[in-house]
Amino acid sequence: MKLQLLFIFSLLSIGWLSAQDRNPPAKMPPKGPPPVMSDTVQVADTLIQDSTDVAVEIPKEPAQPFSISFLIDYGKPAISIVSDEIKYEAGVNLLFFDHYSIIAEYGYGSLHPRNALQNGNYYSEGNYFRIGGGYMNNLDAKSKLGFSVRYGQSSFTDNGEVYVESASGIQEGYETTFGPRKSEGRWVELVITSESRIVFNKENPEAKINHLFSLGFHARLRFLSSYDRYPIYDTYAIPGYGRTVNNPNPAVNLFLRFTPF
Repeated sequence: MKLQLLFIFSLLSIGWLSAQDRNPPAKMPPKGPPPVMSDTVQVADTLIQDSTDVAVEIPKEPAQPFSISFLIDYGKPAISIVSDEIKYEAGVNLLFFDHYSIIAEYGYGSLHPRNALQNGNYYSEGNYFRIGGGYMNNLDAKSKLGFSVRYGQSSFTDNGEVYVESASGIQEGYETTFGPRKSEGRWVELVITSESRIVFNKENPEAKINHLFSLGFHARLRFLSSYDRYPIYDTYAIPGYGRTVNNPNPAVNLFLRFTPF
């Protein structure tokens, strides 16, 4: 019996050893640096990286070195229709590189301010000019905002009449006049300008007609520096500046700009 069990155990051992020879254990990969990718993959990766690093630049239109425009103050004639004063004003603007401007303005005024004289009338009439420079900033494709400093000077004549009545009524009243007196006035202005282009052709925003006209306003703060003064009946209003009792003197002008070039 012992010999039979020994024989069976020997057969099982031989079978197990032969199975191990037929199925050797899997070999572990050798330790070391990871495998290097092929040259073709590296070149492709390099091309992809280079294409993503380069930014696409859209060329900007160069600034226009010089342009000229003409301005008409349409607010003053409108006021003249409903009052007994007459005012006209126009100007020329030279713009360099779309930002730096030189401005010249010329105007006429025939003024009749109310309550200038107690029991009387005051008249002032003359021409004036302003000249200065400033900076214009493009807010968007249509709108601009700018700031400038201007010097103004006016040459004018003024005159008036005053009615004096007797307080007691015993004596008759009388009338006194003064002028015309030739005078000059000078001042400095700080001006903020805002304007927007008028778009006539909305289907084609770049059409030439859309670049010809614009509407805007000047917000001015005037500082009177000097003017000819007189005893008793002093200068009350200066064409181009306004009333001498207001110093500084704020004002707003509405204008239409025409840019032919």
